[in-house]
Amino acid sequence: MRTFYLVLLGIVAIAIGLVGNLAFISSPGTPTSPAGGGLGFCNRSKQGKVYVAIAYPVEQGNWQTEGWLNLEEDECGTIVQGKLANRYYYFLAEADNGYAWKGTHKFCVSSTSSFVFKHADKQCQGSDVRWTGFREVNTGKNVQSFMLNLE
Repeated sequence: MRTFYLVLLGIVAIAIGLVGNLAFISSPGTPTSPAGGGLGFCNRSKQGKVYVAIAYPVEQGNWQTEGWLNLEEDECGTIVQGKLANRYYYFLAEADNGYAWKGTHKFCVSSTSSFVFKHADKQCQGSDVRWTGFREVNTGKNVQSFMLNLE
């Protein structure tokens, strides 16, 4: 019987520890997903201010890029509002200090404060534009909202 109580006490201690850790990880006021649906990002990086651009399919064979979502350290924001229409999105994030979250999927972006490019996988012409690699993010099947931590 004593062994049973020791095991039970151990389980309770582990459970309390897990709950305490979850409370620390998900502090009050920190969104776990965008309210009302959408695709969001949180800057958990300690790299300074981060700028996020996304790419996604808009019609058969055409991709659109949009940018920039500006996030201070420990700040979260939503870049796609409303229910997610796609399972796969691509993102690029660049920090003030030069650190970047890049991938191998090439899309066109602008160095200006905000932009929207249709046909962003085929055309990249004009001043202050460049081809750069985006990372894929799988938001999940039939998901209405998704939040990605940049670490």
